[in-house]
Amino acid sequence: MINLLRMELFKLGKNKMFWTLTIIVTVVFALLHYLITIEWWKMNNIFMDAGLEMFSSLALATTPFYFMLYLSTLTGFFVANDFTIGVVKNIVMSGNRRSHIFAAKLLILALGSSILALVCPLLVTIGGKLLFGFGAMTDPSALGYLARALCLFLIHMMALVALLMLIALLVEDSGKTIIISVVIALLISVAEVLRPLPGILETLYRYSIFHHLIDSFRIRMTYTDVIQSLGVGVGTILILVFCGNLVFKRKEIK
Repeated sequence: MINLLRMELFKLGKNKMFWTLTIIVTVVFALLHYLITIEWWKMNNIFMDAGLEMFSSLALATTPFYFMLYLSTLTGFFVANDFTIGVVKNIVMSGNRRSHIFAAKLLILALGSSILALVCPLLVTIGGKLLFGFGAMTDPSALGYLARALCLFLIHMMALVALLMLIALLVEDSGKTIIISVVIALLISVAEVLRPLPGILETLYRYSIFHHLIDSFRIRMTYTDVIQSLGVGVGTILILVFCGNLVFKRKEIK
């Protein structure tokens, strides 16, 4: 298992798409952060309402279409491509257990996704403040809110990564993985705009990771809200990991 993790980590480091996405995400956030800081781009989002103006550019990171686009691209080129070029077949034939292969690939994919979704934006924000004095906080005590929000967001993002992994395993094609994921992102965006949804659709959406990804950044959350959010996130991760592992075990590797 350790050797599999090392191999997947090495592959991630050598993956050109991962580094391309890292550069794109960093540049986009740096530009957005600069434009907001010089007040060229006027924004009024939840981070400003919380007194965390210097983190206002993170609003882009919570946009479903945006993070689904680059996370699905990473998943497509990191997971689905391995089936196309025969890497998975070689790993399976080398005698490794399929459950270990799946777990190693999922863990490293989650690591890469976390770097793109959280580490890069936070480094840009904090680096801009330390180096150039960009941004300000009118309420430093709101950092507790930010920590809670980012932790919940990370849990639901891990569930999303497990979903993208499952999609990649089913379609075995990077293009199809990206297209299906973008369609899901569009449906999420439409559902959020049209809320409340009719009948049972509203209940299903309210207890989905897609809703809680966005809801993680709600300023006021009760203890019950946090527990519910954790339950949805962790429960979804367990279900999707089980399904993904089952699909991979029964999959015919060509």
